[in-house]
Amino acid sequence: MTSSHRAATSVPDPALDRVAALRAALAAAPLPLALRGTAPVRAQRAELLQQLEDYLVPRLAAPDRPLLVVVGGPTGVGKSTLVNTLVGEQVSQSSMIRPTTRSPVLIHHPSDRGWFGRDGILPAFDRVEEPTDDPGALQVVPHAAVPAGVALLDAPDFDSIDDANRVLATRLLAAADMWLFVTSAARYADQLPWEQLDIARARETPLIVVMNRIPAEDLATVSVDLAEQLEVRGIGRGKLVFVEHGPVERGLLRSPQVAEIREALEALSASPALRHDIARQCVDGAVRQAGRVARRVADAADRQVAAIGELLTLADRTYDEALTGLTAALTDGTVLRGDLLGQWQDLVGTAEALPMTEMVRRVRERVVALPAHRQEPLLGRLEVALDLALEGLVVDHAERAAGETARVLRGSAYGEALLDWSEEDLARPGRRLGTAARQAVAAWRRGLATDPSARAIGLALAVCAVAAPSADRGAAPGPVAAARTGIVRTAGDLLAAERARYLEPVLGWSLTPDAPGRLRTAAAAAVRLGGPAAGRS
Repeated sequence: MTSSHRAATSVPDPALDRVAALRAALAAAPLPLALRGTAPVRAQRAELLQQLEDYLVPRLAAPDRPLLVVVGGPTGVGKSTLVNTLVGEQVSQSSMIRPTTRSPVLIHHPSDRGWFGRDGILPAFDRVEEPTDDPGALQVVPHAAVPAGVALLDAPDFDSIDDANRVLATRLLAAADMWLFVTSAARYADQLPWEQLDIARARETPLIVVMNRIPAEDLATVSVDLAEQLEVRGIGRGKLVFVEHGPVERGLLRSPQVAEIREALEALSASPALRHDIARQCVDGAVRQAGRVARRVADAADRQVAAIGELLTLADRTYDEALTGLTAALTDGTVLRGDLLGQWQDLVGTAEALPMTEMVRRVRERVVALPAHRQEPLLGRLEVALDLALEGLVVDHAERAAGETARVLRGSAYGEALLDWSEEDLARPGRRLGTAARQAVAAWRRGLATDPSARAIGLALAVCAVAAPSADRGAAPGPVAAARTGIVRTAGDLLAAERARYLEPVLGWSLTPDAPGRLRTAAAAAVRLGGPAAGRS
């Protein structure tokens, strides 16, 4: 079924932009960390996002679309049978096997067909024309017995033994302009139906409450009791219908009180103004409730932003300490040992610490004195030794920083979420760090030679830059200092890139420090459309 058969045009409600902005702000305020008290707010946020997508945005985009009456209630109260009876034909599956309705069935007048494509209400559901058990599908049934301007949606049981059924039922009830709430003499005292009715009260959803399957001898007692309980809970009676237990013939209930429900639907069909008022009441109530939920989410998001900031501060601290150690090791002669020291002594011809000018002189004389075919191996071995020594130093400090950061984070309340969210093992250096360090060090070293003929001089300058500061004696301070600054900056950039990996999970969470404020602003703007009651908490 496509959405190309439009029954009528409808001018979007001016409030649409504000509600769409609320949806965007809510989506931008996830709650990734399992802070205390987050779980229920996270669930409320998910439900509100669905309601915005399923109901509020489509309803405001097309205010004139038919009124959606969702038929909901607990298991075994005869919802599908009641729907079939209202239509006069078996259009929704019903039986004694529970649960029966596994996917929603929407029945509407044929002239209203164009309002129920995927560009309207419940857009995430596939539209099908045949019965299905697919909970992601919406069976759409045109039927002339349904009054024009009104549609019935038969929902699964909200207390089903099937978890997916319960979730689906709650979602569909949130997409209603009006609830046709069905209970029975045997089930109306159960707690769960009253919890659902409390949700209806909080959202100010218009109600038709039907007590079905009442034995005739119990009618006087249970009808009074139900009416009193509705009043005590502040739900109000609305339209209250009591249907006596009667025979079911060919899937249809033979009880005269069903006519009262049909008459109520026909009255809605006959009055566009009444339908508009009911839809407006439901929208206003849903937006007010959305504002309350959005403020709770914003408060929770504030706590998330603070917690994330604390985690990143811990990472900053360990990497700052690592950078201090790395900088010291780069400039105190630690690097000039082992193979690098041996290769350097081969080039300058001594193990003695010499002033820079003397080392440069010796390097120049040594290289010039060698035949060309021997210069390359001598310089090449020294370059490799220098690059590997510096690469190893960077990787060693990055490894210690990663291990310490992981230890500190796992010892904090929520650091494990940051570590586990990343696709990388943040307790170890990045997989490409060695290659990146080797390339960066080589680029720094090559940049010290003004031209290819000065390769040996640039190499001598590089070694002096990582040697003990005493190697500066007799040198013009500029070249060595600049070279030392360059390698410190290069190594610092590599370590900063390692530190930045801890930000990637946070970016994946899409929660920015300004998200809570933007959500509060969007919520305040949206609830203003609900009138004076919008400020209630």
